[in-house]
Amino acid sequence: MKLYQPINVLRVQLVEMSRLSQRALDYSIKGYQLGSPEFSRSVRSTELELEPHHQRIKDICRKLAARKVTDSADCRFVLIAMRLSSALRTTSRVAVQIAQDTPSFFEISRMPKHAALCNLGDLVNSLVRLCIVALFKQEARYAETVLQSQAVWRRCEFVFESRNESAHQVTDEEDTFEPAIARSLGTVARQAHDMADAILFWLNESDRELFPANGHDTLNFLFVGNCIPAETLPRFRPHSLAH
Repeated sequence: MKLYQPINVLRVQLVEMSRLSQRALDYSIKGYQLGSPEFSRSVRSTELELEPHHQRIKDICRKLAARKVTDSADCRFVLIAMRLSSALRTTSRVAVQIAQDTPSFFEISRMPKHAALCNLGDLVNSLVRLCIVALFKQEARYAETVLQSQAVWRRCEFVFESRNESAHQVTDEEDTFEPAIARSLGTVARQAHDMADAILFWLNESDRELFPANGHDTLNFLFVGNCIPAETLPRFRPHSLAH
């Protein structure tokens, strides 16, 4: 049984979830890096906007699970759609949490932002972007790049774990807020890895294009609307932040 219509609905819902979650992550990271409450405030409605799309994907996948599917590419895409939806939902929720905490931190603290944490934010943001590019351009190399980056972001997380365990005195705000952001970004990085793994599972057996025109129109919608030039994404290499 061919599933062109439901598959197309899943595609549309994933496009919208990708747009919302990427925007939320981008703005929450910028909010911390720039000390900008305006960026942080713009993220807070994302969860409410994103949830209906997640529920729609969930409902479609449940219905399709009970149907006999003969097209292997359709079947594999249905299998990964729920994984991608859950990962994007978690990414959005973490971004909202960072955005909620950032303004109060800068109101009570004059401590400078840590370069390692800013770099970790840029890295994690780029991992999510690469996953979206891999999905909509249907090119495995971007997902493979994400999977190869694990050592880098874990090294960045270790900086803050070590700092938390060190003997030097830190203020309560410093002790709780910035390590919490590092852990949150680590959570997003793990979601990116899960998305990359799911995308590779699909692409390795997919024999047709699901997203027309190699996904360029979709990427323009996702990234240009969020002030993120899509053409810059393939140049990203995680090992550049390892040193």
